[in-house]
Amino acid sequence: MSAYKDNVTVTLLYEDDTTRNYTFENVADANIISIKSAISDINKNENAKYAAFYSTFISNEGASVTRIDAAKIVSIEEEVIYSE
Repeated sequence: MSAYKDNVTVTLLYEDDTTRNYTFENVADANIISIKSAISDINKNENAKYAAFYSTFISNEGASVTRIDAAKIVSIEEEVIYSE
């Protein structure tokens, strides 16, 4: 029996040039399709639509996030080969 899941890791870049990774596990297939456009929208931040995002995520030194620097989608297929 196979099990599939998609994990998404985003790398945030902060004003103090530090980065931090956040991983979201078991992302629904329907959401995977829209990740690239969502990241683009967040990075553009037109009309300060994502102002809360920028002020919520801060570095260890208190610097605000400047953008999503990278994103990675990892698709995992697990096969059970032995089970009691």
